[in-house]
Amino acid sequence: MSTRYNFATLYESARVGADSLRANPMRTMLSTTGVIIGVASLVAAFAITDGVDVWSRALIARESSVQDVAITPRTRETVRGRTLPVHGYHEFTTEDAMRAGAEVPGVMRHALTLNGTTAAEYLDQRAIVQLTLSTASLADFTGFELSAGRFFTAAEDTHGAAVVVLGHRLAQELAGLHDALWLVGRSIRLGGDRREVIGVLAAPSSGDEPDLVAFAPIRGGTELFAPASVPRVATLRLKAHSIEAVDTLRGESMNWLAERYGRDIEKFDVVVGTQRLENTKQAMLLSKMLLGLLAGLILAVGGIGIMNVLLAAVVERTREIGIRKAVGASRRDIQAQFLVEAVTVTGVGSAIGFVVGLLLAAGGTAVFRMWAGAPIYPVLHLSTALFAMGSAVLVGLVFGTYPARRAANLSPIDAIARE
Repeated sequence: MSTRYNFATLYESARVGADSLRANPMRTMLSTTGVIIGVASLVAAFAITDGVDVWSRALIARESSVQDVAITPRTRETVRGRTLPVHGYHEFTTEDAMRAGAEVPGVMRHALTLNGTTAAEYLDQRAIVQLTLSTASLADFTGFELSAGRFFTAAEDTHGAAVVVLGHRLAQELAGLHDALWLVGRSIRLGGDRREVIGVLAAPSSGDEPDLVAFAPIRGGTELFAPASVPRVATLRLKAHSIEAVDTLRGESMNWLAERYGRDIEKFDVVVGTQRLENTKQAMLLSKMLLGLLAGLILAVGGIGIMNVLLAAVVERTREIGIRKAVGASRRDIQAQFLVEAVTVTGVGSAIGFVVGLLLAAGGTAVFRMWAGAPIYPVLHLSTALFAMGSAVLVGLVFGTYPARRAANLSPIDAIARE
């Protein structure tokens, strides 16, 4: 019975508060403006930053090693300031790479790479090249984009096919007066061996390609390299599903090495881009916190506006409050009435602001796509919607409490007597 009574009185307070808001539509609309702007800013900021987050993560996974775990056999070690060779080091094979991809938990992609320098020649053009021998999976691992042709296949890698994929800048240098893509289908000399050019990578979207690069199947390709004073060993590269999963993947990789090689795990270097990883996560978090802080300040300004409007309402409706208390309304009923008014104002404002925020986010990302050429789209998470709505309601409760308590503390006799 008590529950019904409490619900009934709360409903009555809400009805009275709603009637008051409808009776002063202009004041209600003005009081919601700050909340609308605040919630719109919050939703737009979070939707855009989440969209940038999705785009930057895809870019990071494709064009950097932040999500990579690199495992390299150690051929040299430093002891008391002296560099000494490591005896009995292990070398990875393509079969090892496939096993790691299947057995290590949390691996999204895997590849085996071996890097070095060599000379590339075509007719009278010659260049020193950064050559990467790899498994065919490197194309998916790095997300290579090709201007023409294709990357080599797993079958070509297995049979050590005499093919090569050129970086765009290298293809331009070797092609001379011709277009870079003209080389596709032609044979060049690479490290003294003839190789068919089957593909040319796309030019970078921003800036120049830093090095002259080429890619060839790892099987049977080591003779392409120029002689070196230290042994060349292949690096096993594993890619995590996300930036946050890198540390977990590193631990799983260490467990996999320990199971296969036992104490010889000390003869491997397991490297992650820890500093770049932390910098990336910190930059994403700070950008969202900064924009959230600015939106929060706007919401606070809107809350102050609501408080001023409610204080004015308390003064205007002093006699009404006194009459309600005289006919039986309790202090709690009066307080609930004004809190309901505050929450109603912020609730309506947050709903309108939510829609406005989505429109702003859509417009903002469209400008990014048009002027920056970045494929960024707004991303709305359920947590963003809940946070925006919850923040608006919280503002209503916080800034509506003082006017509500002031109204509830009025004496019925003094309130009725006041003009």
